[in-house]
Amino acid sequence: MGVPALPLTELYNAAGDYIRARGGDIRLRCPVDSFRPDASEVKVCSGGEELSFDYLIVAVPFNSLASTLPQTAEFKPLRELMQRFRSSPITGIHLWFDREISDLDHAVLLDRTIQWMFHKSRILRPHALQSNPGTPSYVELVVSASKSLVEKSRSEIVDLALKELREFFPAAREATLLKSTVIKEVHATYSPEPGVDAYRPPSATASPRLFLAGDWTATRWPATMEGAVRSGYLAAESLATAANVASPKYLVPDLPAAGLMRLLT
Repeated sequence: MGVPALPLTELYNAAGDYIRARGGDIRLRCPVDSFRPDASEVKVCSGGEELSFDYLIVAVPFNSLASTLPQTAEFKPLRELMQRFRSSPITGIHLWFDREISDLDHAVLLDRTIQWMFHKSRILRPHALQSNPGTPSYVELVVSASKSLVEKSRSEIVDLALKELREFFPAAREATLLKSTVIKEVHATYSPEPGVDAYRPPSATASPRLFLAGDWTATRWPATMEGAVRSGYLAAESLATAANVASPKYLVPDLPAAGLMRLLT
C-alpha cells in the first residue's frame, strides 16, 4: 500500500506541469455542459463556448456522465447500463489536536465505524514531530460506504470519531481538539452490489471518437484510486488504437503475488 508523502495538490500540480510541458492545456472550473461526437470530431460545450476535438475521454462518475451523454439511439445501451449503478459515500473526518496522539503513521480500526486513520502530520512532516513531540498533530479518519453518516451533523460525526479514536489511542483522551472538519463525498464511488461487474462498460463506446475512464468502468479492479488510474491506461490504449497507433500498450502489469497472497492467486 502506498501513502502519499506530500499534499495531493502538489501531486496533481506535478501532473499538470507534465501535461503543459508537452503542449497540453488544463482548464479548471470549466464544467462540460454537453458533448456531441460525430464521424470526424467531438463538439464540447462548456460555459457557452463550443470547442472541437479529435477525440474525447470522459473521466467522470457514472451519474455525471448520465446527465451529459447525448440522447441518441447509439448511446441507449450505455444509458441503460448506468441505470444499474448506485452511489456509495465516503466520509473524511479531519481532526487537529494540541499534541501527538500516536506514533503510528496510519492504522486500520477494526469493528468500528471509523475504518482508517492517517496521521497526516507524521506523513507530511515527520522531522518536525521527531524533533518536537509536543507539536500539534493533524489526523484524517476515513469511512468508506458511510451511508450511516450521510444524514448526521458535523458535530455528531466528530463526537463519534473522537469516541472511537480514544478507544484505540489512549493519548487522544488527554489531547485537546483544536479544530475539526468533516467532508462527505455522497457520490464518491459506485456501490459494489452483487452482479454489478457485469454492467461495468469498457473504455470504448459506440462512437469511435468517445472513450470512458473512471473507477466504475471495466477495469477488473474495485472502485479505488488505483482502479481509476488503470481505467486511464485502458482509455488511452483504446484511443490510440482508434487513432491507428501500432500496438499501443500503456497498462502497467500487475505486481507478482508475494508472501501469503501467493496462496490466494
